[in-house]
Amino acid sequence: MIEKLVEKVKLAGVVGAGGAGFPTHVKLSTKVEYVILNAAECEPLIRVDQELLDKRALKVIDGLQMILDVTEGKKAFIAVKEKHQEVIEKLEELLKDYVNIELFLLKDFYPAGDEQVTVYEVLKRIVPLGGIPLNVGCMVCNVETALNVLNAYNDIAVTTTYVTVIGEVPEPATYEIPIGVSYEDVLKSCGVEDLEHKVIIDGGPMMGQVITDFKLPITKTTKSIILMDETHSLIKNKTMSIHDSIKKSRTACIQCSKCTDLCPRDMLGHDVKPDKVMRIVNYGINDYKSMKTAIGCSECGACELYACPNDLSPKKMNVLIKQELRNAGITVDNKDKEFVASSFREYRKIPVKRLIRKLGLKQYDVKAPIKEWDHENNKVIIPLKQHIGAPAMATVEIGTNVQKGELIAMIPKDALGANVHASITGKIVDITANDIIIEAEQGGRDFG
Repeated sequence: MIEKLVEKVKLAGVVGAGGAGFPTHVKLSTKVEYVILNAAECEPLIRVDQELLDKRALKVIDGLQMILDVTEGKKAFIAVKEKHQEVIEKLEELLKDYVNIELFLLKDFYPAGDEQVTVYEVLKRIVPLGGIPLNVGCMVCNVETALNVLNAYNDIAVTTTYVTVIGEVPEPATYEIPIGVSYEDVLKSCGVEDLEHKVIIDGGPMMGQVITDFKLPITKTTKSIILMDETHSLIKNKTMSIHDSIKKSRTACIQCSKCTDLCPRDMLGHDVKPDKVMRIVNYGINDYKSMKTAIGCSECGACELYACPNDLSPKKMNVLIKQELRNAGITVDNKDKEFVASSFREYRKIPVKRLIRKLGLKQYDVKAPIKEWDHENNKVIIPLKQHIGAPAMATVEIGTNVQKGELIAMIPKDALGANVHASITGKIVDITANDIIIEAEQGGRDFG
């Protein structure tokens, strides 16, 4: 049956659950030397990976074994931070029965979960600039993705996602929530009554997006909902316009180079120089050769949210320059390039506890244990694009009755994408260019 795993994963709509949502069946179609389960969860406040490894460990390991088998890898590593001792003890006991899976313990630094950083930590191999782990014989997968692979093998489609709900909420917790439930419904179900002057960060505080429209739905890649006051300094920083960021940069940048000193990708030898990009923007330099340094930026936010003493935004400048380079058709050129990690790298890792204090999030750094999601879901808005690639195409019509787990949208022919399934039982009440809306039957209840 393992030879049918890729087909089953494709049918189930499995995507990378912790990032951009790359379709997993494509990854599983490759052959690698090593597989790394990325359980670093380096973003502050998110608790999904650790909760799954605590409460669903055996299923995650079985899913990882399937990934290893289908990619014909010789060994898999579970990369987890050494601070999670209870989880480690549980994994050590379970892994006694798995001969080709072992633990790799990470220090508590940011961004340990950047897949290129993780690959270097585990294998001491540097993914080339603009490359992917496959370039060094490796595949990296998310904890929840491994769980979804096992589910797919058992013919269970992706209809839910594990989400840490934290911040300004009465009882922080991690829930398995039906895809398509709105942020508003999630927060109200968790006891939040007043959303005035509040915003959400979907994802971690470093790389997550600020959400102001609470009617929007959660997707396959939603890993956290961090509810915060709109006046918080982190929110002000993340929502500052590019115009104001440039204006502030031209006024306050002192060219100290701390942004470059602490850039994780530069320390892997990718020649990412945020300080140079700041000069390019500040002084209007229009030299594409100089600008190419921005290409390697992973947008991790270390430069702007931790390194800069004046709270400037080198990351935003990198994003701006990268767009200009794309528009000019300039791409990565690794010819004759050898990547060597910085000798200072071990001394410049960003401690997560210190990062949390710097971000002003210490009061939110609390446990968020898995709890049962037992709330009524009367309506879901399921996006047709929850992944890298083309949107899925609806296979149902308005008025169709569907069951939870039923296929409602498929990958377009010969396109990169992922299938989409109903997350509740109900009736299709609308289909738009972007979404399929399902309502539970009148008087019925659906808990996902």
